[in-house]
Amino acid sequence: MYNARYIERWFCVKEEICYHALRLFDENGYHGTSMRAIGEAVGCTMPTLYHHYGNKKNLFDEVVRVAYINSIDDLQHQLPAQATPQEVCAESIIQKKNLSENNLLIHRLAMKTWLGCEGYKEVRHKLVDWEKARNKKNEAMLSITVSSTVWVKIITRAFFNMTERIILLSESIPDEDIREEMRLLFEAANIIN
Repeated sequence: MYNARYIERWFCVKEEICYHALRLFDENGYHGTSMRAIGEAVGCTMPTLYHHYGNKKNLFDEVVRVAYINSIDDLQHQLPAQATPQEVCAESIIQKKNLSENNLLIHRLAMKTWLGCEGYKEVRHKLVDWEKARNKKNEAMLSITVSSTVWVKIITRAFFNMTERIILLSESIPDEDIREEMRLLFEAANIIN
């Protein structure tokens, strides 16, 4: 049986691997980051690194896709339960401005992977599939207040555009501008229909 100290050390090593791998993938890209470089940054042996993740693809999947999905889920749970779709959109974008350094790296790498600029195809396909399912849920949520499917798509694109500007371009869009953009889009969608 493993003792508590062994288990604690096991989790600490795993966290260290994730921490350094994320930064190296962000700095050098998936193809420019070797398992050896990650092992050296962590200060662990190659067998330890492979014991925890098996290979670079598994490690990338864990620190990018899995961490991104978990982060999105956590952020969604922080939104007010009774928020309107307009408020959800605005507050979700504002949340991206306040991500921790780690979560910012996770989101940036996930977006670059989803766009096909980073990573490897398998993780990209998994992210695309997950995003398609998520978009269906978001479109259903938007349809509560927006009857036009065209306007649902316009609002969704505006949402992604602002999120990309914040995550990928490090733009600091004022909160009031984000809320105003969403208000105008929802208002226009409801006036035109």
